[in-house]
Amino acid sequence: MSSPPPPRRRADAQRNYERLLAAAETALNAHGAAASLDDIAKSAGVGNATLYRHFPTREKLIEAVYDQRIGALCAAAGRLAATERPGDALVGWLRAAVIHINASRTLGDAFNAAYQGPPDAEPPQVTAWHRSVREAVAPLLHAAQGAGRVRADLDGAELIALVTAVARAGNPAQAGRFLEILLEGITPRAV
Repeated sequence: MSSPPPPRRRADAQRNYERLLAAAETALNAHGAAASLDDIAKSAGVGNATLYRHFPTREKLIEAVYDQRIGALCAAAGRLAATERPGDALVGWLRAAVIHINASRTLGDAFNAAYQGPPDAEPPQVTAWHRSVREAVAPLLHAAQGAGRVRADLDGAELIALVTAVARAGNPAQAGRFLEILLEGITPRAV
């Protein structure tokens, strides 16, 4: 999503890349940053050399998996904008964002654990992911505000902060109820 586009690969190399991403996502969700790279390669049906050719470090592998997830979340915003009414598109995307945040907790922790940059700075890729998400939701928010479905004084950064807090508050099973309360709070009141 926010990483440079991958280089063109031969068909077999592209299949290996996709199988590695799928195997890595499964392993990282199950074991976090401690997931065995050897097991990931084996599960993908490739050798270690193939894994390291595509992903020279654990951090790069985790980044690619998370980047794929962010790309899917951002693409959902475009699909919803094209198929749903403005307020409904935003609500649909917020529901998808809550699911994404809850499903990505372990993967996000694994990325942070593998990050080898300065400990007091946000990783550049995380900054890029946040920017991509804000850019994806902005048209949905503006359309919903234009249709009178969402408070006009709410900005994108506030909305992302609120939906992130909703997704992380309590346990994942409570997120749906918390989102409903949030949605009530961002709906304009009749005067």
